[in-house]
Amino acid sequence: MLSETLDFDCAEAEQEAVCRFEARYRLRNGTSKAEVIDAAFLGVRTREVRVRFDEASLPVTDAQAEADPVGPTAPVERFGFTLTLPPGREGDLVVRGLMQLEQRFLPSGYVWPAVKARHALLSPDSRRTAHWDIDYLLGPIRTWAGNPTLHVTVRVPSSWEVGSSPDASARSLPVATDWRLRPEGGQVIAERTLTAESAPEWLNVTLTKPRPGWTPGGVQLGLGARLGDDSRFMARLGYQLAAPESFLHSLSVETDFREQVVLTPLTQYATPQVAIIPSLGLGVGVPVQVLPDVRPGLRLLADLHFGPLGAALSWDHYPALREDTDSFSRFNLLFQVGL
Repeated sequence: MLSETLDFDCAEAEQEAVCRFEARYRLRNGTSKAEVIDAAFLGVRTREVRVRFDEASLPVTDAQAEADPVGPTAPVERFGFTLTLPPGREGDLVVRGLMQLEQRFLPSGYVWPAVKARHALLSPDSRRTAHWDIDYLLGPIRTWAGNPTLHVTVRVPSSWEVGSSPDASARSLPVATDWRLRPEGGQVIAERTLTAESAPEWLNVTLTKPRPGWTPGGVQLGLGARLGDDSRFMARLGYQLAAPESFLHSLSVETDFREQVVLTPLTQYATPQVAIIPSLGLGVGVPVQVLPDVRPGLRLLADLHFGPLGAALSWDHYPALREDTDSFSRFNLLFQVGL
């Protein structure tokens, strides 16, 4: 065995990652006799495996699970084949196939982002960062004569990241150390070179699809009252989203269904909900009174949510815009439910 190259071309399909892979081994028979090699390709979640030697196809047995799998995540499948190498012959043994990657499960435990806690019905889970792992068995390379090199190339969409988990069995967070990255068209190409002596038992390649810059939230309904001398019943209807995860942005309309209508864009910082500790939010907005007259103002808001249920206290200040108008302030207390 002179060298090995691994090539993975990965893309997302139905929220899972699928990689087309090619493993190319440079072989040479340095003896004066023909060598008959009963070999096997070992894969994890692989299918459609094909084997060729110098463009000549070799019959491959159906996948068989290893009796004692040692893989970090799933049983190892064995694809057997036989290669006859004439004396003095040198050539490329090429194995191609598909590898279905399983998304890494990262439990949130007892911590929920504010947008998810407040809008459990409508805010999707799929907007979080996704990790997929390629686990490739490298242990056999240590038994090859000499110290052959292994060159790994991974192609992924340009928005993805490539790295390796230092502890593959524990699924630690990936790092890009030892990978060389470069853009090419709509993809990112990651490359890494190892030798037989430095190769780990298992090579972990972690593909990361970062979370998008914003997360859909949901509808907010509120019922309460305006406090003070001009007290009255008030209702609120709005929509809220997160961008990034800790900052919630909303647009709402408030009315007493008689003579008051206020339209308010607002941004607030909100803590996640941790177990039984509710989510606290502090925000600032620009309320625009539409009725009885058009007047912009300033809003400061504090709210507290346990899951979709919460309460919000806001202070609105409307400055005097003309000489014949006066400035005034209002307090609103509303109980809210998020969908």
